[in-house]
Amino acid sequence: MRTEAGCGTWMQRCTRGALVCLLTSPVHAGEATLYRDTWGVPHVYADTEAAGYYAMGFAQAEDRLADIYLAIREATGRMAEVKGKGGLENDYLMRLFHNDTLHEKYLATAPKHVQEAIGGFAAGIRAYVAEHPFEAAEVKVEIEDWHPLAVGRAMILRWPIGTMMGDLRNSPEPVKPAMGSNQWAVSPKRSADGRAILLSDPHLTWEGMAVLYESRLHAGAMHTNGYSLIGTPMMAIGHNEHTGWALTTGGPDTSDVYRIEFRTEPRLEYRYDDQWKPVKATEFTFAVKDAEPVTKHAYYTHLGPVISEPDMEKKVAYVGASPYTEQVGLYEQFYAMGMARNVAELNAALERHQYNEQNVMSADGDGTISYVRNGATPIRPEGFDYRRPVDGTTSKTAWTKLHPQSELVKIVNPEQGYMQNCNISPANMMVDSPLQPEKYPPHVYNTTWDQNNPRGRRTIELLHNDASVTLGEAKAYALDIHDRLARAWQGELRRAFEADAAWASDAEVKQAVEVALAWDGDYLPDARGAALLKFWRLKCGEKLNLAPLHTEGRLDDASRAEIMKLFRESIDEMTQKYGRFDIPWGEAHVVGRGGRYFPAPGADFDKGNKDANFSETLMDVRSVEDPTQPGRFIANSGSMAMILMFFAPDGVESFTCTPWGQSAHPDSPHYVDQAEKLYSKREMKNTWWKKAELLEHVESEKTFYWP
Repeated sequence: MRTEAGCGTWMQRCTRGALVCLLTSPVHAGEATLYRDTWGVPHVYADTEAAGYYAMGFAQAEDRLADIYLAIREATGRMAEVKGKGGLENDYLMRLFHNDTLHEKYLATAPKHVQEAIGGFAAGIRAYVAEHPFEAAEVKVEIEDWHPLAVGRAMILRWPIGTMMGDLRNSPEPVKPAMGSNQWAVSPKRSADGRAILLSDPHLTWEGMAVLYESRLHAGAMHTNGYSLIGTPMMAIGHNEHTGWALTTGGPDTSDVYRIEFRTEPRLEYRYDDQWKPVKATEFTFAVKDAEPVTKHAYYTHLGPVISEPDMEKKVAYVGASPYTEQVGLYEQFYAMGMARNVAELNAALERHQYNEQNVMSADGDGTISYVRNGATPIRPEGFDYRRPVDGTTSKTAWTKLHPQSELVKIVNPEQGYMQNCNISPANMMVDSPLQPEKYPPHVYNTTWDQNNPRGRRTIELLHNDASVTLGEAKAYALDIHDRLARAWQGELRRAFEADAAWASDAEVKQAVEVALAWDGDYLPDARGAALLKFWRLKCGEKLNLAPLHTEGRLDDASRAEIMKLFRESIDEMTQKYGRFDIPWGEAHVVGRGGRYFPAPGADFDKGNKDANFSETLMDVRSVEDPTQPGRFIANSGSMAMILMFFAPDGVESFTCTPWGQSAHPDSPHYVDQAEKLYSKREMKNTWWKKAELLEHVESEKTFYWP
């Protein structure tokens, strides 16, 4: 009996104080049990992969159905239907790159295990929808089997499209992407208990397409634990029974822009090697909320699609070219990664080049740690600057092959026994890094905005000075909230205060200076002086030249006099806003949602010269001011899917930290429970990867049969 629309005979019984739902078992169906632990996290145990993915689809929908609908809309170019004209730009790009059509064709001829897994996942979503047909009705879409594939590729396309747009701008200044992350690995020789250690800590927005979903899956031969994108079953970061993988933004140059010449008479054609080739023209019509439908034209060449409005006067257009424009094998690569028995097999899976450019770090139970600056990287003809639009009228600039992984930036078991890449250059991954830029072609090494940053420097500081990392220390490093710039700014404050005796006669200023100097640099919720220093530094960054603080180690005399005036202003403004200037950090900075907020640790802010005034803690917590309550800053992005993994020959132990909770339903006990009990307190939860551990912490269970 199929249950893809939620049909079937249900029996109910109570176990462990929770509702257990059983579908009447058809002959030869796979059985899957969906356990939820006491944090609401789903653990699926199934005797077939298809049944396991069915249960996981149901679980995702049960927690985040509206997010699934929105992810599908964004991936298939249908967001304008519910968002209005603001969704048109992304909708056009998704249609332009065929994200609404490629996957249906692929799935029809895909390997059977792909069809069964993806089909099972989609059917699980539909089963939940059948039980709750009116939930999230304002954004609802009919779930198709191929939708999870489109959602996965939509996220992948962000990177090559972003690179194309950067090339198109022809900007001399590299643009730092909004998405960052932390990753580091420690080999057994620097681990206190002889286990390899791996951290993955994405710093993304906590709402929207980048949201990650925590789960554990034991289905047939597939065993994975970690985080996937909402709307897909693909485990983006995490581990299996032997191997783990971590990702951060950064990587080789995988995409280019070509400048082509075209004519409109006698027909629409573009010039290539002194011949005229036909342009394939089509159009897309978009339904738009509260507006008339919008029709947009699209043009294609053999190099790729036209990615900007053609110049009809000069008869010039710009075409985006990338190995990712027609790829559909993302799930097959993630499947191979999920089945990898060691780092070598994981790296072999990466060589399928279906995943976008990323820093990929991994570890396994044999004690191996590895890094690959991964991406489908074209072997480009020499003599051309592919960082900008290149001549698309000649085959001399065309590329047809990709660099093998052996030619990318890669290292296995570095001599140092540790490494990190928190969005930094491979040259700064460890002390005396052997991964120097002169060893690689520029487009393979490809460091622009990602040279170094406070997170990379702090991680090196911690790992390099610890020859025997314990489990507790690893957790502390992952959740570190120290500001490396605090001491320098405190030194400037002390010198400025002491340089003018008049300030000592101001009792309030004197007290505020004492509070600020007493702070130890850790953004703990109860830290006094942290908020005062932050608001003062933002004022300084807005009004002063801070470059000397970085280049010379101190500000000039004129700036030093000015910073005390700004310090006085900060005292007054904080007193007016909060009632006092020495409020604890967690009184001004909170984490939570839906009217329930808790003191937040960590920080991420900057103003002015970034080298002198950019603070981001390893536990990265970005915030925006609450428009309904000025002075309260609500965390909304940063560390959001942290997983810390320990690998031994006999298995894996792992811990996670998520900012809000497993469920998106405000009435759920798991809406903000992790914000209150974990994130606010800088604690991690055990993933209970082994079934015996899980069964001691089960809150509910459901059993399904599929197909």
